[in-house]
Amino acid sequence: MASNRVVILLAALLLCASSLIPVGTLATPALADSHEANFTAGEVVMVMTMPISNGTGNSSGATQAPHLVELYTATWCSPCRVAEEEVNELTGWWTAVETLSLHSSVDSPDELVTNASAELYQDYRLGGYPTIVVDGHWLLLGDKQVTDLQSLLTNLSANDLPKPGGANLDFSWQMTGENITINWNLTSMIDVQVDFLISQDGVLWPGTIQTLDQVVRGGLTNMTGDDVATFSLNQTELDNLTLTAVVRISGAVELESGSEIPLTSGLPDSWTNPVQGRTLSPQAIAIFTAIIVILALIPMRHTLPILWRSSNVNTIYSEQNDSEE
Repeated sequence: MASNRVVILLAALLLCASSLIPVGTLATPALADSHEANFTAGEVVMVMTMPISNGTGNSSGATQAPHLVELYTATWCSPCRVAEEEVNELTGWWTAVETLSLHSSVDSPDELVTNASAELYQDYRLGGYPTIVVDGHWLLLGDKQVTDLQSLLTNLSANDLPKPGGANLDFSWQMTGENITINWNLTSMIDVQVDFLISQDGVLWPGTIQTLDQVVRGGLTNMTGDDVATFSLNQTELDNLTLTAVVRISGAVELESGSEIPLTSGLPDSWTNPVQGRTLSPQAIAIFTAIIVILALIPMRHTLPILWRSSNVNTIYSEQNDSEE
C-alpha cells in the first residue's frame, strides 16, 4: 500500500509540473532563433516571377526562382560587357535562375536608369560597375571576379530558394498603360521587406541596334506589411515584361565576397563628363592665319626686297646683252 501511495504521489507531482511548464512557448522562440541565426540582413529568402501585360493578375500564377542574380551595370561602362555576357549565359546554363539588369547610375547619360535600381544600389552600399549580387548576400566585383558566377551558383545549388520560415507573400497587380498598381500582403516571423521590380527583354540599347534583356524599367523597393501602391515604367514599349517579387531580410546589408580573385583595379563608380574639345570658327581661323603670315614676313622684310632687286638686276643685265648683240 505504501509503495502504491508513493507511485500515486509521484504521478500527481509530475502532472502538476507539466501543467505549469509552457511547453509550446519554449519551442517557438527556439525555432525563431534558429531561423534568425541562418539569415543575414539583405539576404534574399524568396523570389517570385511572372509575365505581365495590360490587365490584371495575382501571385497564384507566379513561379519561384531558386536564386537571384542582380547585375548592376551601365551602358557607358566598358568592363560591364564581360559581366553582361556572364549573366546572359545563365539563360542556357540554368534557366530557372532569375536575373535582373539594374542601371543605377543616375548622374550619367545612361538612358536605362531607374530610381528603383538606384535605391537598391544604395541599399547594398555598392561602389562601382560592374557589380553582381547573388541572393542578396554574395558579391562579385569587376570584370575579373564575375567570371566566377557559375561556380558560385553551383556551390549554392544545395541551398535553393525559397528558404524555410522566410516569409509568405500574396499579391495582385493591375496594369493600365505605363502605370502598374500592386496590392500585397507580406507576413513573416522575422523582419523582412519586399521589392516589386518590372524587367523587360529586348530593350534597345540607345543609339545602337543591340538589344538587352532583363532590364529593370521600374518598381517599388523596401515595401513591408499589407499595402497598395502605384508606379510608372521607364519605357516606350509595353511587351516582354516580367514582374519579380523579391523578399529580403531587413537591416544594414553586409555582403560577402563570392570570389577569391583579387580586385586588381578600382571600379568606375560614376560617369565622368569628358573634356569638350574647342572648335574655331572660319573667321577666327582666317585671322589666326593672317597673324602667322605677318609674323613670318617681319623677319624677311629686308630679304624679300633684295631677292626682288636681284631678280630685276638679272633681267636688266639680260636685256642689255641682248641689245648689244
